[in-house]
Amino acid sequence: MKNLIISLIAVSVMLAGPALAQSAKFAATYDDSRFSVVSIIDSDSQPNDCNVNDGYTFATIKVPQDKELLVGVSSEVLLVTDTSIKGKAGGEARALAYAGAHVTVGACPVEGGDCQVAAPGDVVLADRFQILEGTLGGVLTNCTDSNDDGDIDLNDCILTDEEISLVIDTLTSHHFNFVLPNMDQGDYDIKAFFGTEACNQISSDGDAEAYAFAVAAIGKTMVTVQQVRATKNGIIDANIIE
Repeated sequence: MKNLIISLIAVSVMLAGPALAQSAKFAATYDDSRFSVVSIIDSDSQPNDCNVNDGYTFATIKVPQDKELLVGVSSEVLLVTDTSIKGKAGGEARALAYAGAHVTVGACPVEGGDCQVAAPGDVVLADRFQILEGTLGGVLTNCTDSNDDGDIDLNDCILTDEEISLVIDTLTSHHFNFVLPNMDQGDYDIKAFFGTEACNQISSDGDAEAYAFAVAAIGKTMVTVQQVRATKNGIIDANIIE
């Protein structure tokens, strides 16, 4: 865990990690550790699986009455999805892998009480559904005319599994802004709740098998907090009209 503090002027700020106090209107903390969740299933185990993991990064900030906080969250997101199917003689198989990551920002009173969720609520940083399905005929090998009649059919051949696989591995960086409007005066823990999810689902029929693997991970993160004052009607919830 590594923490960085950038401070300018005006309110008291304390970041996670070593106890540090600064006078600031702006604070930032970053973490270069990683947490992830993994899900693996195949035809020899359960037909579906889903695992989740949660963690958060936070800063503590003192807020005057009726001020707004602008919170920016940036993070690396790693998604890995791997699906494969194999079979023969017309066997059918389907493999689904899902990986995703999301974040919610909240302001929690240091002295206790309910946390205020920042707008616009839970945000998906990245997610992916990967589906691989097929009907597999198999591979003909070692065909011999066993009865010397000049004709060769499936009974004269060894049929081995046909296999198809698809793997996608993506690492990207994402950023989103959150707003906490009209805050009551007090000290708050500003928390960015990160979540990862990895899910799989497989099915097969006949002489076929399926396999699915998924990983979702949050890498380096940066959370910035700014005390601001919104203009009149500066924070609105409105639909975009085309």
